[in-house]
Amino acid sequence: MLIVEEQKKIASLINAIIDIPLVSEEMEQVIFEHAVAIIDAALDDILPEVFAGLLRDNGKGIDKDHARDFSQRLAEAVNKRVNLPYLNEEQEGRLIQTVIDPIVKAMIEGRRLDDVLPLYALPAS
Repeated sequence: MLIVEEQKKIASLINAIIDIPLVSEEMEQVIFEHAVAIIDAALDDILPEVFAGLLRDNGKGIDKDHARDFSQRLAEAVNKRVNLPYLNEEQEGRLIQTVIDPIVKAMIEGRRLDDVLPLYALPAS
């Protein structure tokens, strides 16, 4: 569903929120990029392809009033499929929700993922 640049932006957001003790920020970024890729693959398996199109087409989308519930249900479904052993369950759930929230927001009619993620800087190369 996500392209590499989008995965990196979301991983940077997660890196600002979640700390893995004894691991440098640079290593955390690599870990979170990996986690986002795993979550993205789970979303590809769970969601019909039509949802991927909603990320980039602001002319149609899901109902804004139902987005929060959809985001929570989707996070629960992904959490059942994904195990990130380097995080505790609370961190894992927070990470999954942090990945899914902007994706679902981008699926709301009138929005695109580019509209939801532009404020997050890419990590330094």
